Amino acid sequence: MAVRERLEERGGALLRLLRLRDREKEKQALKYVLNFVMGFALSNARVMSNLAPFALAAVGCAEPDASGVCCLLGASAGCVLFGGFDWGIRYVAAAMLIFTVLFVFRETNLLTKQWFRPVVVSGVALITAFLNTYEFLDRFPATVSVFMELTLAGAATWFFDIALAPRESTGTVAGEKRQTIGLVFLCSCLLMAVSPLMLLDVVSIGRLLAVLIVLTAAFKGGMLPGCASGVALGLAMDMAAGGEVFFTMAYGFAGLVSGAFSKNGRLLFLVSYVLANAVSVLWTYGQGLRVELMYEVFSATVIFAMLPDSILEYVGGLARLPAPSTGESGLRYYAANRAERIGAAFEELYGTVFKNLTGPQNDNDVATIFDRAAATVCVGCKKKELCWQKDFMDTLSIMNDATPMMMKRGRLTKDDLAERFTERCPQHYAFINAVNAELRSLMYRRQFRSRLNENRIAAYGQYKELADIIGGVSKELANAQGADPLAERRLKRFLRAMDIEADVSVFRDSRGRLHAVIESGRLGPLLRQGNYLEILSGVVGKRLCLPPTDDGVSDRRLVLLEAEPLVANVGIAGMKKKGEATSGDRGTYFKTDEGVLCVILADGMGSGEDAAKESISAVRTLEAFLRAGVDPAVAMKMLNSVLLLKNGEEWGYSTIDLMCIDLFTGETCFYKYGAAPSFVRSGKTIRRVRGESLAAGVCAGEGSAPDIVRMRLKPGNVALIASDGVTAEQKDAWLREMLLNSDGSDTKTLARETLKAAVRQFGCEDDMTVLAVRVDERI
Repeated sequence: MAVRERLEERGGALLRLLRLRDREKEKQALKYVLNFVMGFALSNARVMSNLAPFALAAVGCAEPDASGVCCLLGASAGCVLFGGFDWGIRYVAAAMLIFTVLFVFRETNLLTKQWFRPVVVSGVALITAFLNTYEFLDRFPATVSVFMELTLAGAATWFFDIALAPRESTGTVAGEKRQTIGLVFLCSCLLMAVSPLMLLDVVSIGRLLAVLIVLTAAFKGGMLPGCASGVALGLAMDMAAGGEVFFTMAYGFAGLVSGAFSKNGRLLFLVSYVLANAVSVLWTYGQGLRVELMYEVFSATVIFAMLPDSILEYVGGLARLPAPSTGESGLRYYAANRAERIGAAFEELYGTVFKNLTGPQNDNDVATIFDRAAATVCVGCKKKELCWQKDFMDTLSIMNDATPMMMKRGRLTKDDLAERFTERCPQHYAFINAVNAELRSLMYRRQFRSRLNENRIAAYGQYKELADIIGGVSKELANAQGADPLAERRLKRFLRAMDIEADVSVFRDSRGRLHAVIESGRLGPLLRQGNYLEILSGVVGKRLCLPPTDDGVSDRRLVLLEAEPLVANVGIAGMKKKGEATSGDRGTYFKTDEGVLCVILADGMGSGEDAAKESISAVRTLEAFLRAGVDPAVAMKMLNSVLLLKNGEEWGYSTIDLMCIDLFTGETCFYKYGAAPSFVRSGKTIRRVRGESLAAGVCAGEGSAPDIVRMRLKPGNVALIASDGVTAEQKDAWLREMLLNSDGSDTKTLARETLKAAVRQFGCEDDMTVLAVRVDERI
């Protein structure tokens, strides 16, 4: 147990070393050493007893720089040392020729083509082999030797180049599969190189390591990876031994049998592997008993039994078949969450306007004014039958003639009525007063009907906005890039290496942004590492961050998002109107899950507490829709409808200034409802952004859309949003000068200084709020 504990400690130290971020000089030195060692080792990997094509492949994969020189020196030294000067000088010359060709073409695009290096290596191998054996080419063994050398050299160059490619260049599932195959090929060649090294003249170091790899692949991957790795490594060992095909059968059969017991514990797994190898040895008894295989298997199983789980997880992750992706379920969860938030926003909207949607029906006929006045005044008059029955047509004509002037003036006077009517009517003054009272009621009814019609237009218009919202969600689901199985596999492999069993779902939304959700009962070991975001970013190959909401991290669930390449700094400064206890302005900013920074400034009608309530309500409603992922233009129109419906018979509005910055692309949109001009500084240029629409809660119908101005902000650009108490329509020279003289690096200071300058310019006769925004590249 003490030995195993020490191995586990050393295994943990090895994993930490593999994840260590070295300094540049140390990385460069390590690169030189590894290139020399690879060239030196592969020069000892022989096929057909006297061919060393893998040494040429190692030089062909190296870069034409100092590291490539190290690989060239290692291969040359190995060929001379292991094969003697007469045999090795040919490979030294071939390696130098390969490096020279690569160095000549180092500045061309040919070197970036994947086929170029294998072609160069195969061509040089063909030329040198021909020059060395041209007098024997009429003999079959020599021809086979030349063909084998150029084929193996080119193939090895191809697979070595894939195996040694950086991870970010294999960012697809097919690319990672190719890299895994390349790593198996490279590992097989390295094991061929060390297979002649013997322990006690009985156990081959290369074959011992090969058995360990087959054991790991079968134990962590199962039958198929165990059999595949056994066949690949067994073939390499047979080529190195130069005899009959034995190790291919033995390793492949043992990997297949033991893989069936990989889920039954390490002891039963090792017993099955040993028995399968014993059967393989007995099958070949007639060609000689291969006792050395039994010693190598026994030594490998003892070492494997003491290996810590962390090492097995890290190495065995390459052999494990990818599990079915759960990214699609994560995408459905993401879409369902958005739909739920949208539904909650609509529910709040319904509760706000429901009480304003009902009301009594009122007539709108001008003739009823006179009828109702007569019913009130003339009902007890002795001449009512004369006026309203016998001379009804004359009375009707008199009332029709008086109507245009009455409606134009807004009241009825004695002069509007014919003289014959006033002479015979003893209560004409009471009648005129009754008509004016009914006329006022009619005007009120018409005003109410007009307002009700606006409300209906606003309410029915929401069906259009609702259709746009649902259409946007449908479009997002249709255009979503779906699961990212490669990133899922890498995350699962890393978490298993930390002994964390977790459900991982990784997907990309319609904008291509990566989302990762990790659910496990024991996330503590990961979260206790202060730099876990950097570690996970290195695993998936994308810089990650936590979502803007507070529910991204818990003991059982971790939600991560791809970090935006841009970052925005926002500074706010505000001052209430002189003599008021509360400012009617409200400003806020937040970042959505889509990576869009939203900056809102609302200025309620008037000032004081009532204006503050209006602006707070507007900001809260708009923020709810924006956080739910609703398109900003649709959200602004929804807010306008809310204010129209909520105010009812009362007159109320709020100017709205909304700026949305896509922190992935820098695309920026200003949405304005009656808001004051905004200013954007790009270098030495100041752009004034203004709109012509009315405030939210005033406009209805076709003209209810906000003003929209689009542009792209680049790193270093500064935007300034202010309420109308800060800026005047034609007096903004002082503000332009401030923006030009300030670098904007401290947005809080810029907002505060702008506010002070505005007070000096205009006094403090209105609520004043300034928001300064600067866009920079994320460090």
